[in-house]
Amino acid sequence: MQRAELTEVHDHLEVDVAIIGGGIAGLWIHNNLIAHGYSSLLIEKDQLGCAQTLASQGMIHGGIKYTLAGATTGASETIAAMPERWNQCLAGEDPVDLQGVETLSQDYYMFSDRSVTSKVTAFFGSKAIEGRVSAIKRRDYTGAFANAEFKGSLYKLQDIVLDTESLISRLASVGHVVQGEATLEQEDGRVSSIRIPGLLIKPTTTILAAGLGNEALIRALALPVTMQRRPLQQVIVTGPELPDLYAHAVTLKAGDKPRITFTTHQAGNQKAWYLGGQLAETGVDRSEAEQVEFAKKELAEVVPWVDLTQCEFATLRIDRAEAGHSEGLRPDRPFARRYGNVIVSWPTKLTLAPMLGDMVLELMPPAGGEDKVIPDSVPRAQFGVAPWL
Repeated sequence: MQRAELTEVHDHLEVDVAIIGGGIAGLWIHNNLIAHGYSSLLIEKDQLGCAQTLASQGMIHGGIKYTLAGATTGASETIAAMPERWNQCLAGEDPVDLQGVETLSQDYYMFSDRSVTSKVTAFFGSKAIEGRVSAIKRRDYTGAFANAEFKGSLYKLQDIVLDTESLISRLASVGHVVQGEATLEQEDGRVSSIRIPGLLIKPTTTILAAGLGNEALIRALALPVTMQRRPLQQVIVTGPELPDLYAHAVTLKAGDKPRITFTTHQAGNQKAWYLGGQLAETGVDRSEAEQVEFAKKELAEVVPWVDLTQCEFATLRIDRAEAGHSEGLRPDRPFARRYGNVIVSWPTKLTLAPMLGDMVLELMPPAGGEDKVIPDSVPRAQFGVAPWL
């Protein structure tokens, strides 16, 4: 589509699509639609990525952590191709161009104590997941795992870890990404216009990609879709001598999920471990003080060779927003469904954003809008800050 070079600034805009929500879902959809010729305007009422996206660990994973029972699952198969897809984006070989996004680690690991079952060990070496996980020989252990006190097994996954602030910044550099609280106006059961301070928007399609914020929008539009929340209490460990650690800690004690999931981030002149996994999922019923004490005990068992006496501990409570499931379980796939001229979307996980973008594109009518000039009175959206900063 040829983009019109307009010199006149309008206080109202007609666009193919208006996207509400500036996390990974909204930003990815925005970039993908623009790449396919749509005129798109993204609206964020708070800060870009300020909720779930910046609170994620930045992992682009292929679902191996869902196979700890010794078999593939719906979730593990849905997500298997995602690392390769993201690498294409990072190389500029996808409509969503992520060249320049910072990769925190090209390597991701899974390490175990001695209690992992032979069934799981055999499965990791099977053709069912060939190429997605490989055992590391002890002589090749490096970094945090080279310590003589580490007696367990080590596996290398195909996963990578991205800096989420860098990711948001790159995605937000494309097209119009504006600040404002959206008021949706309806006519004959359809969204006829969206008001934000200083601008009236008339979109052909409105996309709800606001994570938790979708709940109120869905209610206001009386759409037949439900949202569920799955809470976490993540743990942040900050210290000057922390080793880089990007890994799932796996033990029978944690059942078929990682006991702790580690990512490492720069926090000023210190390092920060951001901890998820079962530690975060089971921590929702603990106070912050209880969660910190529990985390210290878990770390003493999982990484006893790391001295944490000079480290500071904090926690972060975050709700994951997803399409409703009858039993409250995590959906295996992203959610994108059209209701009239509204599309409701949730990515389910950061790593599934490309799949969500494809699903939304399939629901779109043909592109027909021209790019518009946004009035100077409408501010660009501001960026959120990662929780360890």
